[in-house]
Amino acid sequence: MLTRSGLGAVAAAVLLIVLGVWWQYEELLVGAVGIAVLVALAVWASQRPFRATITRRLAAVRIPRGSAVRVNYRIVNDSRFRSGNATIIDHCDGQICRVAVTPIPTDAVAEAAGGIPTTRRGMFQVGPFEVERIDPLWLSIGTRRDNATTMVTVHPKIYDLVSPHGTSRVVENESILRRAAADPLSGFVSMREYVPGDDPRLIHWATSAHTGTLMVREHVEVRRPEFTVLLDTSAHHDRADDFEEAVDVAASLAVHGIRQGLDVSVRTTDPEHPGHSMALGDERRVLDLLTPVERTTTANAVPIATLLARGVQQTTLAVITGPSGPSTRIAAVDHAVVVRVGEGVPTIGDRGLSVADAKEFVQRWRGWR
Repeated sequence: MLTRSGLGAVAAAVLLIVLGVWWQYEELLVGAVGIAVLVALAVWASQRPFRATITRRLAAVRIPRGSAVRVNYRIVNDSRFRSGNATIIDHCDGQICRVAVTPIPTDAVAEAAGGIPTTRRGMFQVGPFEVERIDPLWLSIGTRRDNATTMVTVHPKIYDLVSPHGTSRVVENESILRRAAADPLSGFVSMREYVPGDDPRLIHWATSAHTGTLMVREHVEVRRPEFTVLLDTSAHHDRADDFEEAVDVAASLAVHGIRQGLDVSVRTTDPEHPGHSMALGDERRVLDLLTPVERTTTANAVPIATLLARGVQQTTLAVITGPSGPSTRIAAVDHAVVVRVGEGVPTIGDRGLSVADAKEFVQRWRGWR
């Protein structure tokens, strides 16, 4: 393929031929022939095979959304001649990276690295890649295709939610309170003085009035607290980016719950990937569940009531939804924390948050309550 300079050279040669014939100037014809020879030599030089052998290796086959796919290239020149300049062009999910390769001496090995940006979740093919060469005069570009491919998994991005406020009050304390109120395996142990950060619902007012000091009840948990994250895939996520942010919020909450020692279950209204009512044992299972989840229409979505058939009395429920969500009614709304995600999302009451993206959610969550 000719570059702009190459096309300009061809146009100049044609013009010289026309003028040379019209004016009968042999010098112009000679100039046109000279330009044509230069272009032909440039095409030949750019189309010559690249002397070095290139192999690709991914730094990681699982990466969070928004991170670049880190690609390492090993270039081995086992020929008798020095290799020329080249550019490696690699592809993944419609994104491209270009990595320059400098000349390599004979019997030498070189390393090059590049990154391919990611914007959405899923399993994607990296490659095939092309080796692009340009002749020294920059008149022609030649490419050689290498059909080697590698698969990479792009999972939701996890945000750190650890903080002294939003974390304990919204997840751990909520789970303990739910157990204390309704779980026969949870029981009263003792009284202690109130410490800033304790949930006010644990205050025992009769004892506080008798002692003149705020006193709170302590409960023992025979079983670990439960935490359910429900991703509403049908709540009118008009922008694909908004839905990706909502999935990041759901994944961050679920992973945070696991790290805090909770029994975490993840459900979605995507009929192809509804999740599990049983607790997920590790973070990787959360990511594997949420990676293939897609947006759905309200008609095709699994009703929230169906997903919560067991009820929410024994669990803390976080519903991650779109600007107009939840898509279906939640019977026990008092037991749910609702997070609406999307640009221009309307505000919500005391039992929820309205955020534009996952970053804003993290900021609001850490200072919430």
